[in-house]
Amino acid sequence: MALRQVARYYSRWDVDNHNGRIALYDSTNGSIDNRVINSADEFQLIVGMLRNEKPLWYDDVANQLRTGFGATGEPTGEEES
Repeated sequence: MALRQVARYYSRWDVDNHNGRIALYDSTNGSIDNRVINSADEFQLIVGMLRNEKPLWYDDVANQLRTGFGATGEPTGEEES
């Protein structure tokens, strides 16, 4: 598993095309992930996590965001019992 800490992000919702772009960057301004999201709900959820969850990590292998401190962080979006 390759985890990289998300230091900053760029997000933009395109009202004409009804999709959004989210780009994630590490502390050296290196690109971590850059994708188009076609669901407004998914876009809002991810941007909400980026705004409120610290620290936030990106798992290159699973292609998902993780909260917490690195390898011990839980994948975001999973239900806890």
